[in-house]
Parts: sequence; structure tokens; C-alpha cells
Amino acid sequence: MRYYKSSQPVPGKGLAWTFYECTDDNRVVRYVTYHPTTMKVEQVANPVVKELYNPEMLGPSSSEEFERYWAQGKASAAPAETSAAPQPGGWGMRFFSPDMTIGEAMAVHPRVREVFGAFHLGGCSHCSINEYETLAQVCAGYGVDLDTLLEVLESLMEPQASAESGATA
Repeated sequence: MRYYKSSQPVPGKGLAWTFYECTDDNRVVRYVTYHPTTMKVEQVANPVVKELYNPEMLGPSSSEEFERYWAQGKASAAPAETSAAPQPGGWGMRFFSPDMTIGEAMAVHPRVREVFGAFHLGGCSHCSINEYETLAQVCAGYGVDLDTLLEVLESLMEPQASAESGATA
């Protein structure tokens, strides 16, 4: 296994550190984000984005450092796959979640970038968003309602979900 770390500013919270655990060919196995200011730890045991892009831009880490922060987080059980509609506020979303990074969300659907633009996220040079920030972090930092953003993102997937279930008009 290989271990990397990166830091990024989170509006109103200072720096956050993300630690990645990867296979030898840089496939992301899991990652954890630590916010020193709030002492909050966010774990992602099965990331949507499986390939680590530009690992040369990340700092080296160690298994000990990764495991130290991983152990601090509360393991969250992955939601069971369900065909039920997403529940706003309950975050029983099927494709997007508050702890998903911007980069992961953009990898889910090609129109996610348009949704971010509609919410005025990342469209200006002075308000750019970092691909390593989570949806929850960006919403908190820019005053966007997280439930609304998640609902709109999930709506991108409706035609795809209908096609997958074999629905016909």
C-alpha cells in the first residue's frame, strides 16, 4: 500500500488534511479527512473515485499516520442499496452524499459542473472550490443549502435510474 496526504483550506475552518490509502498502482482504497480546528474526522471507506489523480502533487504519508486519523473517525455504515427515492435531509441519497468530494461528484455525471455553476459554486476566480472539499464543506462555506444541492444533483440521475430499472413510457 501507498499513503499520501494533502491539505486544503476550508472556508471559515482553516486547513483540512486528507489522508489516502492506495494500492501500489494508485487506486484509492479509502481516505479520511481531518479538520484540526473542529477536530472532526470524515471517513470514506469505499470512495466513488477509485483512481488517485496527480499523486505527485500530494505529500507522502505513512500507514501509521493514516491509521491514527482513521481510528479517530466513527465508522459509518454504508447505506444499503435501495430503489427508494432519495430523502432530503435524511441523506439517503443514491448517487451523491454530503461527504462526497467535489471531484467525486463531478465524476458521477457530466452535468454536475453545471449544477455547481447554477449555485454559484466555483464559477469565479475569487470563489473557486477545491476538488478535495466535500459537498458539505462547500455548502457550509458558501451558504448553500445542502439538502437543495443534493436534491438537484440527484435529479440529474433520474433519467438514468429510470432507464436502469427498465421503465418505459
